[in-house]
Amino acid sequence: MRNHMIIVLCALALLPIQSRETNLGPGRKYTTVERLQPERLRAVHEDRLRLQRQRREVTLSTGYRDFRAILHAHAEDASHTGGTRPELLAAALRTNVHIIMLTDHVRPQRDFIDDSWRGLRQGVLFIPGAEAEGFLAYPQRSIKNEKFSGREDYIALIKRDGGNIFLSHVEEKADWATGGLDGLEIYNHHSDLLDEREFLRWLREALADPDRLRLLQNALAYYPQEFFGVTQDYLTPIIAKWDRDLQSHPLTGVAANDCHHNQGYIIRVAASDAIEISERVDPGPPRRVTTKQSPRIAELIGDRKPGDVITELDFDPYERSLGYVTTHILARNLTESDVREALRSGRAYVSHDWLADPTGFAFLATRSRSDDPVAVMGGETAHADGLTLRVAAPVAGHIRLLHNGKVITERSAESLDWTVKEPGVYRVEIWLEVDQERRPWIYSNSIRVRPM
Repeated sequence: MRNHMIIVLCALALLPIQSRETNLGPGRKYTTVERLQPERLRAVHEDRLRLQRQRREVTLSTGYRDFRAILHAHAEDASHTGGTRPELLAAALRTNVHIIMLTDHVRPQRDFIDDSWRGLRQGVLFIPGAEAEGFLAYPQRSIKNEKFSGREDYIALIKRDGGNIFLSHVEEKADWATGGLDGLEIYNHHSDLLDEREFLRWLREALADPDRLRLLQNALAYYPQEFFGVTQDYLTPIIAKWDRDLQSHPLTGVAANDCHHNQGYIIRVAASDAIEISERVDPGPPRRVTTKQSPRIAELIGDRKPGDVITELDFDPYERSLGYVTTHILARNLTESDVREALRSGRAYVSHDWLADPTGFAFLATRSRSDDPVAVMGGETAHADGLTLRVAAPVAGHIRLLHNGKVITERSAESLDWTVKEPGVYRVEIWLEVDQERRPWIYSNSIRVRPM
């Protein structure tokens, strides 16, 4: 399977496009192309610095340690994957990521459990797994020679002995049942790219346009993380499925980085009147653009000779991907057994860490406004007088408390206390304002309040 961005870029070559997208998602003011402009990137950068300065330690305690984890990560697993496991480890160390849950593309000749990394390496915990059969699959032991018949049989095979399994690329599977799963991806970076027609068309044209190419080069040089975040959206259909399914069974929401380190291009001189644009990883035939098609490429060629590299663009080094979105796991210890148990139990939250460090975020239930939790995110408790849901974050944002998928109260603050009035499934979102837009920052997992 080729790079998702490349596939879409090729498909868009013949599609018409409007000058400005009109279907902007929740909280958005600007299109993705508008977000790319230098003044927008600069404004987002300044707001990120402001949020960093405002950060305070959270005093409300869940009783667990907060570990930053990456699920859905690819390295050395396919021709279209451009990174190695040592590079992934180095990026984890630079971004303070504690856990990498690998998801190899299954190749029959290779065992994605026994031939992968497992255990602690320089303080980073690796757990092997696969992206297979529509899932992120993390069995406890090798299933290379195991047979299965159908989806339910595969789920049972993965969960045997305490394995974990999550529905992946949910945008393609709105009708898939989730009752037997540990959870699902509530945010996937590649899924977020699928509706970006205007941006992807702009990007394709930019590679042969001197002004746009210069804008890309400057953005990557001065605002790399802001550039990586320009497509960020709230994935409404996926969140809606999560909320619907939560009504009948627990379901842990996780983030999917889907990182490959494969989104990049090399632009070369092909002739005195032509350039070639090729993919950095798993290249197919390069795209050739002549001065007849785009006269201004003469400015790119200048006095260079055929074969000379004009520029290389690397959009998704692991460090940038890992710093973008993570699943924060609440566990006692940095061990595989504790991580697996936390994910089964829903003791986790998803965060766009690139906006602000959420470490210490707490969502829990107490009685009579005590600080001692009777349930933390992923848990459940009985409805009773004095039951209070409490939220605290290290940065003030727009807090939304949802009950059975509907917002019941919201406020802009660092904390929120809410007296529970009825049973149901409660979860929290926090949005941050950057450059006059509200962007989703934190998605908690749920607390289930059962009737007395």
